[in-house]
Amino acid sequence: MGSLRSASSETQGSTAKGDIMNGKVVIVGSMNQDLTTYAPSLPSPGQTILGSDFIITAGGKGANQAVAATSIGVVDKRRGVHMIGRVGDDDMGIGLVRGLQSRGIKLNDNEVRVVGAHTGVASINVDTTSGQNTIVVAPGANLALGKDDVESSLMEILGCSDGHEKECGRDVVLVQLEIAPETALQTLITSSKLGALTILNPAPAPKGWDLTDEWYSAIDILIPNETELAAICCLSNRDDVTGEGEEAMAKALLEKGVRHAVIVTLGARGAMIVMRDKSQSAPSKNRIDSFRTIMISEPPDLPCKSELVVDTVGAGDAFCGALAAYLSRGIHLEKAASMACGVASMSVRKRGAQESYPRAEDLPGCLRIENVPTGDGVVESKMRTRKTITFVTGNKNKLAEVQRLLSTSSSNDEQLFIPFDIDNHQLDLPELQGSPSDIAREKCQMASLQLKTAVITEDTCLCFHGLNGLPGPYIKWFLDGLGHDGLNKLLQGFDDKTAYAQTIIAFSPGPDKEVRLFEGKTEGWIVPARGSNDFGWDPIFEPTEDEQGSGSRKTYAEMTRDEKNAISHRGRAFHKFREYLLSDSENIFNAIV
Repeated sequence: MGSLRSASSETQGSTAKGDIMNGKVVIVGSMNQDLTTYAPSLPSPGQTILGSDFIITAGGKGANQAVAATSIGVVDKRRGVHMIGRVGDDDMGIGLVRGLQSRGIKLNDNEVRVVGAHTGVASINVDTTSGQNTIVVAPGANLALGKDDVESSLMEILGCSDGHEKECGRDVVLVQLEIAPETALQTLITSSKLGALTILNPAPAPKGWDLTDEWYSAIDILIPNETELAAICCLSNRDDVTGEGEEAMAKALLEKGVRHAVIVTLGARGAMIVMRDKSQSAPSKNRIDSFRTIMISEPPDLPCKSELVVDTVGAGDAFCGALAAYLSRGIHLEKAASMACGVASMSVRKRGAQESYPRAEDLPGCLRIENVPTGDGVVESKMRTRKTITFVTGNKNKLAEVQRLLSTSSSNDEQLFIPFDIDNHQLDLPELQGSPSDIAREKCQMASLQLKTAVITEDTCLCFHGLNGLPGPYIKWFLDGLGHDGLNKLLQGFDDKTAYAQTIIAFSPGPDKEVRLFEGKTEGWIVPARGSNDFGWDPIFEPTEDEQGSGSRKTYAEMTRDEKNAISHRGRAFHKFREYLLSDSENIFNAIV
């Protein structure tokens, strides 16, 4: 009954010690023929428009994810990427199977074809202006894949019956919902029993379908997009959901029993991971305060970031397939998700789905697995062995930015992730007076005592040289009372319009332990406001660095995020903190409460 050839014999008796962490990737899902039309806009109901181009390509969420997983060359070739699915006994089906096999994906072309059913077809319309798309799928033979089929195939691929079980690594099984829901559920249940890491991408969520307890108990990682998340949580209008609402819904799914993490894909914004706290990896304790949230984006040094988005078709599949591949090599979840975001980002710069996925030779250094620290391939083990540092803030955007800063190299070297997790907690600490360093140290001590854990606090000053350092740490109140124009007027009558911006990061590994300070400073000028007003006093501060005069220089508010972080006081402070965490991680780990 198995639809795939067994690959277990390929590795039996030949597993080297260094290969133990390498698992197989099994994709269970759809294989479709994609019929894609490109047009300058998407038609409204009842409207007919002329397209500018048309292509016929291989697709289907399952096949797309299998191609993404194998193309980047991450999965151990002896373990392989395996595909379980069905096509019709027609020319389209024959072509799809041969195409997958030509890429090295393992499947049995004799058992995969279904007599009397047409191969699945997806009709895709792409807006060439925005890159957005609409898709209608006629599943055809995909729905012929049954529960018994996947159970026998998974047993054949993942079963280890000759005493070599411990050498089989952590296999990853990824399934979507372009096949029958009951078949997808059986995939998760069987894979879980066989010890694989199970991932459900609930796309597209069928009408009337609901996640029940038997689903939750078999899902390690759930990966919906924003629309699918709202549908799973029974919200009719996705537009009513805020970022905080998305986080709350993801936590609710963990409360219901998803075993390790919910990853919400956010398009150009990357992804949000909501996962169980390291001490709560088992679903028996589902308190919402035992979960933590991490915002993820592509590596900051990804070369294609400045290129135009051409076509978003298949980007979510690129993320899912790449994530499965990276996890099969023991890379911890946060790092794997960031690299998967990078693969998806590369894919949207080209037309098509499978045709747009990068190959191993195309990957920049930040997406390659060489020298990437690995765990044991098990998400929950990483969660138990990594300790958490709490950033004292209630601002989720600040948390996301700090997580990004701490995972970023200041040079062009490959990205290195700190060996700690960063979460956040809001505290109402009293306003203190004194020097910036004294204020930072005392606030950190107070926060650590209240939270009884390792904490970091951040204090920022804007100091005018002409006013002997004022407003300094009181800049928030000066800005609230005077605004940008008022801050400029403070320097009327002074020839010296220079200033410096300063951030002090204070870190304590626990209550009553030594507080370390990390200072970042940037010299600049106070100028009339230019740029966005979204970030405090950024519009009036123009960094000078070592150059004299303003010329055509930008204010903080006129800079891109990466431009600002490269020279900003905040970026410099967090860079020093990050270097400290990397250089003395073992002692810090042991000191953290």
